[in-house]
Amino acid sequence: MKTTLHHHAIPLAVALALAITTAPPSLAGQQTPPATTQADSGMTEADVRALLASNGYTEINDVEFKEGTWTADGKSADGNHVELRIDAATRKIYPDDAVANVGKERVIANVMAAGFRNVHDVELEDGVWKAEANDADGNDVEVTVDPKDGHIIGSKKDVVGGNK
Repeated sequence: MKTTLHHHAIPLAVALALAITTAPPSLAGQQTPPATTQADSGMTEADVRALLASNGYTEINDVEFKEGTWTADGKSADGNHVELRIDAATRKIYPDDAVANVGKERVIANVMAAGFRNVHDVELEDGVWKAEANDADGNDVEVTVDPKDGHIIGSKKDVVGGNK
């Protein structure tokens, strides 16, 4: 019986080796995806600039296609210089640091539109916009605003002396 198993094992091993070496690359698991080129990325430099501008970036420059993605430099809506990568397939923007997509002017406008007055000391802190203002009753409040779309997340009474 040993002879029969051994006798069948050799042709089986040879057949398996031939199947692996003659299989198409995708079946053998050896195919490397082709590099994405600027032409097949589906975006042009103008598209990249328009996408960045529509997401609040200004002073956009050094737009290049390299390493399979678009890259650019610019200023975020909060005024910080950022380096950006853009996925051409999803059009998702990846800033090198977390940034705001709405600027200080829009934050002030949104806070005032919500009924607050005397909006001042608007700053990006801990990943959100914060603004000092007065509510409808004249109380000092701190208003927190979403940095991506500008909606008001909440507000709290601002107590003088730092005991908030």
